[in-house]
Amino acid sequence: MSSHNITVAGFCALALGIVGAEVAGRSARTSIPALSQVFTRIMRTRTGRVGVLVAWAWVGLHFFAK
Repeated sequence: MSSHNITVAGFCALALGIVGAEVAGRSARTSIPALSQVFTRIMRTRTGRVGVLVAWAWVGLHFFAK
């Protein structure tokens, strides 16, 4: 396996983990918060809003700019 394949597999595993956590958060039987609840909590402070903006800029720079 090349390093590119390992990187793609890692990102796929990360995406599946996020989807799994979201499904578990939407279930009524768990105390894991849904992603919308997490972002609502993060966006309450200025630091959280700046952090989300920086994270979105990083994602855009690395994945969408070519």
